[in-house]
Amino acid sequence: MTVVGVRSEGLFVVARHLAAVAEDLRGEAEGVASALARCRSPGLLGGPGLLGGPAVLGSWVRVEAAALRVLGPAGLWGEALGLDALAVRLRLAARGYEEVERWAAAVLGGVRVGSDVAARGGLLTDGGAAVAVTPVVPSREVSPLTGPGDLVALGDGLDGGRVRVVELAAPGGGSAWVVAVPGTQEWSPRPGSDPFDLTSDVRAVTGDATLAAAGVAAALDVARGAGRGADDEPVLLVGHSQGGILAAALASDAGFRGRHRVTHVVTTGSPVAVFDLPASVRVLSVEHADDPVPTLDLSPNPATPSWLTVRVGEGPGVDVRRHALAEYLRTVRAAEDAPRGTVPGMGAWEASAGDFLHRPVRSVTEVVVERGWQNPRP
Repeated sequence: MTVVGVRSEGLFVVARHLAAVAEDLRGEAEGVASALARCRSPGLLGGPGLLGGPAVLGSWVRVEAAALRVLGPAGLWGEALGLDALAVRLRLAARGYEEVERWAAAVLGGVRVGSDVAARGGLLTDGGAAVAVTPVVPSREVSPLTGPGDLVALGDGLDGGRVRVVELAAPGGGSAWVVAVPGTQEWSPRPGSDPFDLTSDVRAVTGDATLAAAGVAAALDVARGAGRGADDEPVLLVGHSQGGILAAALASDAGFRGRHRVTHVVTTGSPVAVFDLPASVRVLSVEHADDPVPTLDLSPNPATPSWLTVRVGEGPGVDVRRHALAEYLRTVRAAEDAPRGTVPGMGAWEASAGDFLHRPVRSVTEVVVERGWQNPRP
């Protein structure tokens, strides 16, 4: 798993690009000005040899006026100065963001050190444990998924360490797979049999491998079974809170992507900015501004073409009730039911997820993931 180190580099790259464009604009302006200067000939524009008389002179005056508009403050020179100013602001923002990143990295590093210390006392650790996955009878039927709201709703009823895997008929043949990952179910720092707990919260957000993530991967393997499905069949991971953290962690894991072609991730109320997801994975992250949980990683989600963040509300008020799955489900359904274009990027994201939406359901698999101790429990 790779945890993002610095995102401010992107701001510096954009700033350098803007400065280069500004320099190109100045070069174009100088070229136009030079060409006009060469055209100013006494034989053409003045004296007894004036060709064409006053008509030509009037036309030339209009040309120079147009050139002034092109080259002046509202033209190429002005555009170049504006880009220069924007580049300066981006560089300043990037430097400030570098400080925030260093601070965030230090905080997360401190959390990791603290959890390692706690592990010596048997707290916040998966040490000495192995993952166990037990298939169970699905607790609900699943209808064809019509939008992001139905994807988020798959997380309902995943108590007791359940993971739900839905197999869909892919448009071009074969199957597409949706894996619904549960959120935090146990809050004790002492790990128990249910791995979707505080231990996995802390370990996952600091970049460590977790048995919970291993259990999610095993659930998908169970659903696909021996000989069922191919490695190139698309996979979508969806999760609320810790479920989103684990979904992002798996999607950023090159080993997991080597066995499963993850194309989409949906997270709600999850701090996932620290995960380095490749551009081949289309991410939809939904956050409530008054929910403190999505900000626990101390970083904003990256603004890239492959990552859409829908942040609802203005904050900075805090209302822990807004973290509930039901609240996020209500928000996602409202966003997808809004007139097209109301939520920028939502329509494009839904279009990209065509392998999973409005497709016949072939099977639903549920497993219970447990943490079992191979050695005496810490």
